[in-house]
Amino acid sequence: MKKILFHSLTIPPDNVSTGNLVAEIASKFVGTNNSIEILASTPQYNFDEEAFSNGLLEKKGKKLYESNYKNVKINHIYSSPRSFSQKKRFFQWISFNYQSIKFLIKNKKNFDVLYIFSYPPTMNLVAIISKKILKKKTIYSVWELYPEIAQKLSEINSRLLIRIFKKLDTYALKVIDHVVVNSDQLKEYLIKYRGISAEKIKVIYHFSNSNESTRPKSHSNEIIYTGNLGIPQNIESFIDKLNNSSGNFKLTIYGSGSRYDHIKNMQSTNITVNPYTEREEIIKQTEEATYALVSLSSALTVEGFPGKTFDYLNMNKILINFSNPNSAVSKLIDKYELGFNIDLKKPEKLETTLQQMKNLKKVNQILKNISDFQQNISNKEIVSTKYSSLIRSSS
Repeated sequence: MKKILFHSLTIPPDNVSTGNLVAEIASKFVGTNNSIEILASTPQYNFDEEAFSNGLLEKKGKKLYESNYKNVKINHIYSSPRSFSQKKRFFQWISFNYQSIKFLIKNKKNFDVLYIFSYPPTMNLVAIISKKILKKKTIYSVWELYPEIAQKLSEINSRLLIRIFKKLDTYALKVIDHVVVNSDQLKEYLIKYRGISAEKIKVIYHFSNSNESTRPKSHSNEIIYTGNLGIPQNIESFIDKLNNSSGNFKLTIYGSGSRYDHIKNMQSTNITVNPYTEREEIIKQTEEATYALVSLSSALTVEGFPGKTFDYLNMNKILINFSNPNSAVSKLIDKYELGFNIDLKKPEKLETTLQQMKNLKKVNQILKNISDFQQNISNKEIVSTKYSSLIRSSS
C-alpha cells in the first residue's frame, strides 16, 4: 500500500476550478488500496468566514485545519484571503510554502508519494525538498510556467531574479521523478529550452469536475466569460474589438480579479459584467448561450493554459479563443476543432469569425466534436488513471 499526499494551494471548500480538479483526482485514488490525503491552504479566493464557524473546517492546531472531500482527508494550512498586491501575494506564497514544508518534514513518515500542483510558482521549493531531502517519490504538475509567464507580462523586470528563479525551477524539474504538463507545446518547450528529459514529461489534459451541462436548445449570439479578470486574460482588448464589430453578439462576464473595476466600467448594451457567481447559478443563467470566451495576452504561448477551457467544454459551449495563434489553447482548439480561433495579431479577422459563427452546420459539427472530446480524451476517469500510472512507472 502506498501512502499518497496531494499538495495544492487551493482545494474545496475554496470554489476554484484548479483546486476542485485536484480534489477530484485525489478522490479517484480512493479504493485503490492506497492511503490518500491532501495538503492545501484554507479558503482564500472565494473566502467564507462561516467555513470556520460552521464545522466545515475543524481546527487541529495553531495554523492547521482539517476537512474531508469524498472520503479524502484534507489538511488545511491557514492562509489569509488572497491579496491582489504583487508584493503581498509573493509573501503569502512564501508563508504558505514555509508552513507546508514544516508539515511535510513533521509528517514525513506518513507519505511515500507526493503529487505537487504548480501554482504558486514557489512550489518548486517544495518539490526540491520532497525529493532531495525527504527522498520521496515526487510528481510535479506544472500548469503555469514561471518565470517565463511573469517575464512576458512584465511582472518581473530584474534579469538577475529571472535567471536565478529559472535555474531553481529547472533544477526542480530535473531532480524529481515525473513532470506533468497540460499541452504538447509546453512539453516541447521544456525539452528544448529547459533541457528536461522527454521520458520524464507526461502530457495530461485537464478536465471539468462538474456534471456535464445539456446542449443549448437553439443557437444564440451570446458569448459568456467566467473566471479571473486580470492582466493575463486581456479581456479589455476583446471587449474593444467586439464593441466595434457589426456582428450583434453579446458578451456576459462573471468574475473577479485585479481588472474587475476597469472592466465593469466598460459595460454597454452588449456587454454585461457580473461579480463572482457560483457555478451552479452561472449554468442556470447561461444555459442558452452558445459560446464561451477564452482570452489570453498575445505575449503568452506555452506558459499558461486557461483551466476554464475544460469547464466551458463540459458546459457544451463552443470556444471563442482570442489569443496568440501559437498558444497551447489555440493549438488544442485547432487539433480537435472545438471552436473558433481569433488571432490577436489580426483583430480584423474578428468580423470573419463572427460570420462563421452563424453557420449552423459548422456549429453543430463543433458541438459533436466537443462531445467526442469529453467522452474520449478529457474526463476525470481518464485523467485520474493517467496520474495513477505515474506511481507505478519509473522516471
